[in-house]
Amino acid sequence: MVSHGGSPVRKLQSLPVTRQRAHSKAPRSVAPVAFLLAATLGAVTVLTTTAATATAAATAATAATATAATATMQAVAQQQRADPTALRVGSQTLQRCATSPAAYCGRLQVPLNWASPGGPDISVCFRWYPATESGTPAGTVLPVEGGPGYPSILSVAPDGYRAMYGGILQHYNMLAIDLRGTGCSTVLSCPKLQEYTGPSGTPAFAAVVGTCADALNHRWKAPGGSYVHASDLFTSAAAAQDVAAVVNALEVNQVDLYGDSYGSWFAQVLVARFPSLVRSVILDSTYPVLALDPWYRITIATMPPDFDTACSRSTACAAVGGSAWDRIGQLAARLRSAPVSGEVPGPGGSRQRVTMGIEGLVNLVSDAAEDPYIYREIDAAGRSLLDDDQAAPLLRLYAQRLAFDEAYFGVPVEEYSVELYMAVSCLDYPQLYPLSAPDSVRAKDLAAAEATLPPSTFAPFTTAEWLAMDQNTENYTACLDWPKPTIAEPPVTTSEPLFPASLPVLILGGELDTWTPPAGVGEVEAEIGGDTRFVQLANETHVVGEADPYGCATSIIQAFVADPAAIQSMDTSCAAAVPSIRAVGSYPDQLSAVPPLTVTSGDTTAATLQLAAAAVQTAGDAVARYESIGLTRDSGLYGGKVTAIRRTLTLTGDELVPGVGVAGTVTVKGTTVTAKLQVSTSGVSTAYVKGSWALYGGSATAAVTVASGSTTASGTMPAP
Repeated sequence: MVSHGGSPVRKLQSLPVTRQRAHSKAPRSVAPVAFLLAATLGAVTVLTTTAATATAAATAATAATATAATATMQAVAQQQRADPTALRVGSQTLQRCATSPAAYCGRLQVPLNWASPGGPDISVCFRWYPATESGTPAGTVLPVEGGPGYPSILSVAPDGYRAMYGGILQHYNMLAIDLRGTGCSTVLSCPKLQEYTGPSGTPAFAAVVGTCADALNHRWKAPGGSYVHASDLFTSAAAAQDVAAVVNALEVNQVDLYGDSYGSWFAQVLVARFPSLVRSVILDSTYPVLALDPWYRITIATMPPDFDTACSRSTACAAVGGSAWDRIGQLAARLRSAPVSGEVPGPGGSRQRVTMGIEGLVNLVSDAAEDPYIYREIDAAGRSLLDDDQAAPLLRLYAQRLAFDEAYFGVPVEEYSVELYMAVSCLDYPQLYPLSAPDSVRAKDLAAAEATLPPSTFAPFTTAEWLAMDQNTENYTACLDWPKPTIAEPPVTTSEPLFPASLPVLILGGELDTWTPPAGVGEVEAEIGGDTRFVQLANETHVVGEADPYGCATSIIQAFVADPAAIQSMDTSCAAAVPSIRAVGSYPDQLSAVPPLTVTSGDTTAATLQLAAAAVQTAGDAVARYESIGLTRDSGLYGGKVTAIRRTLTLTGDELVPGVGVAGTVTVKGTTVTAKLQVSTSGVSTAYVKGSWALYGGSATAAVTVASGSTTASGTMPAP
């Protein structure tokens, strides 16, 4: 159930610091979640709209004219100047809940079941960010977060959607809505599921999911006293009706819609159901609504070329030769025969014991779709185990992934609702077994479906290994005990094309995204119609618009919003120039295995040239790990420590190569890294090293000088 994409938790810490967004789990300079939620919930004027009123608003406002919307926005601008603490937007009175930038919070009561508006209501929470420049705004942008399960409001400021839209927000309002079941809206929270600690690709996990879903059917009562079958009602169709009700209540008329990952899938549902509410659409890392393969075979099919590409575009990795994906196959065989364990630096910086088996490798290669750090590390880490029997690099990478790429369980439900993810996945996405069948036969139906697949479908993994992956990534078995649907609505009720022919639709995707790969975009375009254009960003992974370190995707997004009609003539040349991932060449198990500097001037011993190269590689490793997870205190792979103040790192006995200790400082300024280091090991004179290199790009070269005793030399090596 291709999902994710919008994690305010994972993205923050699994992508480079320059891509980080200030959300709840940010390692530094971040407003705590408690503050964000208090601002969202505590300062909201709640306008209780009856179910009948909300339904009428959703219908009537679709006919609102652009003239009326302009008048509304003019009135809003005047009010904001007159009384900055409260704002009347359409029929809603909003209270100011943030000041820099200004934000106004609101909440709308909507029917739990839109088909039965006389029943219980739930609330939908939203934030309105007025255009920052005076005058009548040019329009309103509406970004929708992914998951499903992540709230949109948490992804706005300062480095999320606000940074993505940039200067556009001087002249455009922004509306962020937490979809039903998420964030500060009526949230789905089942502690047994939210705090689950075991493997999720198991019958035990499916049973917990089913128990939580059953509880939903005893949470709300209809007017006659019977319980509402609420396990059917937290779907994309219902959420689309909620969003339309909010947009209409605010009298916005038309929005410029953006969705990433599941947010892009939801955007398709919203447009298919309410096309008149939308002026333009951006689908970032998207996938088909009508023809979604329940096996998600396109993911495994695109992995071999993507892993090979990531290695081949990096000088150090390409020098190894062969196929990176073939080596993944060898690694799978190794881990299948015997899991590995060891003590390595954990995601919090301290050392911890980690165990990894074949299921861990399945999850690791899957998560590379969104995490360029995995592409950077996995080939060299795998070779370290296969060739040198050194598991530490792989275990460190796996430990990091467990905490950041897979930060689903154990996080506050306001940040991510596991139950909402399951509700959407079970009811909106196609299953490998009919949910109309009794629970007792669904497992048999699944087994029968598995039996129809060729054994090589998920090679180098078996079908059973692949289906056991984290069910928050692909939900293969977690819905086995979900209650039989009785009133659930399908995502869309129309046939293709889903969009009006004239609607401008910009589709963005990362070249190395295997969850929603470029290979699947043609199917999306065929389903939706519209005036579409696909832009593939070279070397990028899942979701390119948020936390963009290169500025390419954001510039394209801003240009498109400013003039959607110019979609076919927009300059998108930067998309082909995104720097390649710097895949590691090797993790040497001893100094003699370190490739030495290539000397350009001067003279010194071979061992000193290897010491200098080891020092620079150690510094590069520290920078890459800091850029990925942002720790202020970290441990070296084999010993020592790294501390960080802003983007200056201090290494103290940091050992990336066993027995080779590196001390000194490394500074990242803009996109340039400089290092001043001292490196020593037994039997070789201490060396003093200076180096500089570009932060990005797999073919970049480091310029290095080294002094040891009376000798000095200058040289180059692949940038670490």
